[in-house]
Amino acid sequence: MKSRKIILLALMIATTLSIGFFVFLFQREAKIHPLPILGKVQDFLLYDAHGQGVTLENLKGKIWVADFIFTTCSGICPVMTRNMLKLHRSFLLDDNVRMVSFSVNPEQDSPEILARYAQKHKAASDNWHFLTGDLKVIRRLAVESFKIGSVKEPIFHSGRFILLDSQARIRGYYEGTKKDEINLLFRDIARLLKERIQG
Repeated sequence: MKSRKIILLALMIATTLSIGFFVFLFQREAKIHPLPILGKVQDFLLYDAHGQGVTLENLKGKIWVADFIFTTCSGICPVMTRNMLKLHRSFLLDDNVRMVSFSVNPEQDSPEILARYAQKHKAASDNWHFLTGDLKVIRRLAVESFKIGSVKEPIFHSGRFILLDSQARIRGYYEGTKKDEINLLFRDIARLLKERIQG
């Protein structure tokens, strides 16, 4: 009986040490290999679900995740929105994080339509912006700034989430429909929050 307790204690200690070791390795890896800088987003003027103008100034100092969707999409958009909602809920109490969904069908997606879409998905509008506006502005953002989509598509969008830091620099692309990619994005948001605090 005594030897069994000793074995269990030894296993617990070994497990704790190995977890600690992997945490140490992850933190060290994050310091050695910071997330790459893949580009910088140009300024824009679009409109949120309240009809208020939104520019990069409104996102200044925030870490944010962007995607390009439209409300009548029945393909990948519902999955992307559900995954964005998970991220939104995870960071809802952190004022340094925002979610931004750009509509690629602004003729259909008026501020009123986006407001209903946001309400349907229980999105807090202060932390998750649904944006619409001039199609040319949105198309230029998608293709030239975010480097996704194609101007040749009548309704263009991508399955990717884009992570941006507090200086509107692109730090990563993630498949918005895949669980493992969303988990990676969650960790990378945390890395950028730590990076922001440290420096």
